[in-house]
Amino acid sequence: MIAKYLYGIGAKDMLVDIGEIWCDGVNPSGEPWSVGVDRPVDREDPTDPNYDLDGIWLSGGKPAGIVTSGNYRKYYIRDGRKFSHTINPRTGYPVEHNLLSATVVSSTNAAESDAIATWCMVIGLQGAQVLILGDPNLEGYLIYTDADGNMKEWASPGFTLKN
Repeated sequence: MIAKYLYGIGAKDMLVDIGEIWCDGVNPSGEPWSVGVDRPVDREDPTDPNYDLDGIWLSGGKPAGIVTSGNYRKYYIRDGRKFSHTINPRTGYPVEHNLLSATVVSSTNAAESDAIATWCMVIGLQGAQVLILGDPNLEGYLIYTDADGNMKEWASPGFTLKN
């Protein structure tokens, strides 16, 4: 809604961040917008604002909503077991899989990016890859653990990330 208002008053370059990000055009330096993608590392205090970046997404100056959902900020540990805040609506229980975070870019709007990123966290790595690759309006970046517990990344072909 804020971006719609800004377009309505003639703005061409913007970055609107109210928890979800919508950007279009260029920043004040004349460069396309860039947005940091957090590395999904558990912290002793999950509310700690200090974080590590996995990389920087580049908008290319095109309109896009970009949102990351993950299991590394909002979780709790009980009896030595980590429980994510993402609930699988089919079971009513927290999700349990190897997908740590899902960053989704939508050319439609930031609300769609948010919904899709959350859904990716519900359906897991393989379902998220199929979903992202199946929609020409989406790009995505997924961080997960392999069978040995090593952190790995997957990006759709049009997702631009620099380290």
